[in-house]
Amino acid sequence: MLDQSFLTVFKQKEATRFKLKAGVFLFLVQEDHLLMLRRSRTGIEDGCYVVPMGGHDGKEPLTTALIREAEEETNIQLQPTDLQVCHVMHRLHLMPQGLSFEQLDIYFKASRYSGTPLNREPDKCDEVKFCPLNQLPTTTSPCVRHAIECIQKGQFYSEFGWEHSAS
Repeated sequence: MLDQSFLTVFKQKEATRFKLKAGVFLFLVQEDHLLMLRRSRTGIEDGCYVVPMGGHDGKEPLTTALIREAEEETNIQLQPTDLQVCHVMHRLHLMPQGLSFEQLDIYFKASRYSGTPLNREPDKCDEVKFCPLNQLPTTTSPCVRHAIECIQKGQFYSEFGWEHSAS
């Protein structure tokens, strides 16, 4: 049985401990083309191409978060057994007005999927399409472009955004 004083101290420390956000990203390639979305009307990187992605809501496995996000955004259905981590990025996400946050981005490669890609979030995206991997749109989000380049080189881990921080 756990000591109650330990639990009290643990709870107090947890309340103030730094918490790292986690994001899930789908690297879905079909015939050398990558599924991408163009952000729109979000206020962050509007006009930039990204891959299907979203935040981990907590109390769920990361694969569940990715499966949920892919379905919500693009009508793609995935199975956990068809997903494999292909890249991990520790990113400093710089935002407008000097805001920022740290996030651990987990990129998953899908070996299979079902469904026809559609734009199911027209309030956040104005285009969903497969783009040639060797000719990504010039407006591809810099952090996503970095991750894609790392994946293509077989580099499993990277860091992004820190070069612009005022450490």
